[in-house]
Amino acid sequence: MRTALVQALPELDRNTAVAVLDSALNRKLIDADGLASIRARLRGRRGASRPEAWWALVDGRAESPLETHARLDCHDNGLPPDELQLEVRAEDGRFLGRGDLAWRGPDGTWVIAEVDGVDSHSEAPALYRDRDRQNDLVINSDVTLLRFAARDVYRSGVIPARIRAAMSALRSNVRSRGASARSAA
Repeated sequence: MRTALVQALPELDRNTAVAVLDSALNRKLIDADGLASIRARLRGRRGASRPEAWWALVDGRAESPLETHARLDCHDNGLPPDELQLEVRAEDGRFLGRGDLAWRGPDGTWVIAEVDGVDSHSEAPALYRDRDRQNDLVINSDVTLLRFAARDVYRSGVIPARIRAAMSALRSNVRSRGASARSAA
């Protein structure tokens, strides 16, 4: 596995290379030591300088290449997520779900982006599970949940624009609540 990655990485574009490394870490095909070994073995090879800037972007918490691509698009647009795979719990501690990418809102709540792949989210049982989980998250927690499909991921800037819009709405809500609270006092 390590040898294949050493050979492949200089030939891949950034997003694909980071997605491959994210996946290898997530699936426990390599660990942090393996990643360091691959990086060391790349030094001095033809094309090895290209991936050098990408190492800081690798994160094994990404559970799919789509999540990696969405995260990198947000990063490139100046909006890297604050958390990956954020666990959301109800006030009573009950687990409600995990959000793929999450940003802390100005009011302390979270904006969560769910990235849905066609394979794992298009069949009826998955759609029902996703719908039930989304409803639980919205009803039982203070999250703003946004869902994105593969077509959104591969249209540069779409996801960060929607995240910014959600953050802006939260800021407006914070200002409105602040004004209401001052008026009531």
